Amino acid sequence: MFNSDDGGAKDERLFSWRRIRNLLLGVVVVVIGGLVAVNLFTYLQYGGTMFDRYFEKKEQKSPMAGKLAFDKGTKYYIGIIRGEGRSQRQGNVYYIEQAGGTLIEVAKPNVEVRDPGTKNDAK
Repeated sequence: MFNSDDGGAKDERLFSWRRIRNLLLGVVVVVIGGLVAVNLFTYLQYGGTMFDRYFEKKEQKSPMAGKLAFDKGTKYYIGIIRGEGRSQRQGNVYYIEQAGGTLIEVAKPNVEVRDPGTKNDAK
């Protein structure tokens, strides 16, 4: 079964061109497969890939970003406006960062926007 005389096949050198080529080809295939797997995982888990920063368009910043948000009915402070968007439930909304760092959506008609430098007293 294991004959040393196999009909003229010679032993291959340890660092032959064929082995090096196969090794490099295998490394390239594994790296590309790993990138595909990692990007697929991050896309499914977090909604984006590691290459999104290079290919996606930058969102335009809201002109209201950085201003203070107050409730229209009670005049209580809600938080700092970080952006604007559209919600299926509430329509046009502001994304507001509250004091603890949580981000909430509040409908635009329910928010009074004030500049941070001005003092508007509720009367």
